[in-house]
Amino acid sequence: MNWTGKALAEDLVKGRDQTQWLTWIQIPLGSVMWNGHTPRADVLAARKSFSNPSFIIYEVKISRSDFQADINKGKYRSYFEHCSQLYFAAPKGLITKDDIPEGTGLIVRGDNGWRVVKAAPRREHTPKVELMLKLLMRGYEDHLVQWKQADRLKNLEYKGLKEAGSQFGIKVARDLASASDLIELANKIKDEVGKLLGKDYDSIYNAIWGLRSDVDSLLAQRRYAPETMQLVTIVDELLRGVRIYSTSAPAQLRRIADSLDARLNAEGK
Repeated sequence: MNWTGKALAEDLVKGRDQTQWLTWIQIPLGSVMWNGHTPRADVLAARKSFSNPSFIIYEVKISRSDFQADINKGKYRSYFEHCSQLYFAAPKGLITKDDIPEGTGLIVRGDNGWRVVKAAPRREHTPKVELMLKLLMRGYEDHLVQWKQADRLKNLEYKGLKEAGSQFGIKVARDLASASDLIELANKIKDEVGKLLGKDYDSIYNAIWGLRSDVDSLLAQRRYAPETMQLVTIVDELLRGVRIYSTSAPAQLRRIADSLDARLNAEGK
């Protein structure tokens, strides 16, 4: 696998036992404002213990040339005062334990995870106030980002609910505004159905079900097939609440009635 420095550092952090260790990536080891030469640790791990505290720094290397330049300049020595152990962390095969300078250790990433090749010697170490303050600030900054993200999600949820509520309210208002028109239209359809079938219905419900019953009767007799099929369509759509049929039903019923009258007259009935 072709590792980047950031990806290898993140993989190393994931491999630590998070119940036992606190970890930071790319963390300055003091104040950058007051000391521009403050070293920056690729990975810093602090043991969660008051009786046996430990601060371990991991210097991540993904190229042989970068490792050699670090050794030649002695850059790694600047980490000693900030930790109790210092490790070089690299992909397997990039660095050998014989390459590691005195006072440091080596941990490598193989196919099955991380493995310590050479243990780093432990030294007495008391964390500096600047380091502790920096760790507190980084922790607060990370939590602040999480809080802002949570607030943003809450605002989005509220906005979505507000918009949905507004749309639902508008729909209800429109339905209520047209309720009287729909009732008037339904009564008109009831009267047309009564005229068509020669019956006097006392309610819209009885008119709809009476129409359905008479249609079924006409179908059973196989009489007046075109008109009957038209009635079937109207009844089915009315029962399902299709509004387009509700608005045109009276005129359609009148046409069917005229057609039936003409057919009956032709038959001499």
